[in-house]
Amino acid sequence: MKYKKFGSTAYLGQAFLPLLLIFSLQATNAQEEEWQTKMTKDGLVTIKYRVYNQLEEGGEKAQVIEYEANTITKASLDACVSIMSQEACHKEIMEGTEEARRIEDLPGGEWVTYYYYKPPWPMPPADIITRYKVELDKSKKQAILTGTPAPDRYPLQEVERMEHNHTKYTFTDLGDGEVEIVMYSWSIPLISAPKWLIKTWFPDGPGDMVRGIARLAEEEGK
Repeated sequence: MKYKKFGSTAYLGQAFLPLLLIFSLQATNAQEEEWQTKMTKDGLVTIKYRVYNQLEEGGEKAQVIEYEANTITKASLDACVSIMSQEACHKEIMEGTEEARRIEDLPGGEWVTYYYYKPPWPMPPADIITRYKVELDKSKKQAILTGTPAPDRYPLQEVERMEHNHTKYTFTDLGDGEVEIVMYSWSIPLISAPKWLIKTWFPDGPGDMVRGIARLAEEEGK
């Protein structure tokens, strides 16, 4: 694909293999790009992020946006899994998402979700097809929702399709009714924008999404 330029189970092994491949591909390119850390004004969400160019096959460069956001909230693992299994909640949580609907249920509790996404300028509208799987790790008191790209599981529409978008949500039961929420994202946008412009989205962009997860999980548990 050409990029435009502007200015602990078998499944886990399968799900994380693309991420491991990504990390190996980006290692050389990202060595000089250090993580930056910011906190939202309310002090409740910590975000670390980096924006860098990755060398693709054929010598073409692709811009990568990578970040992790975490917070602690009063909720249960069940509540967190419940809201993240509902597309209506995804639409409410994910900035710029105008449509989110489940298009396929798969064996083993996996499913596929279609998103129509209108991100902030200068990014163009796009759709995203994501395959999800929830895994529970009782020993670590964790629930992990992994999202991997599945662009071929739905016909092309009248907008461009974002094909490189990996997500991972980790919910950890801390006891006393508290859960840690960690949201991770690795993506290649359809166009490359100036780094300074993308970085203005941090910390509030991911911060708002994580706060949205926390709020919905708290409401789900009431």
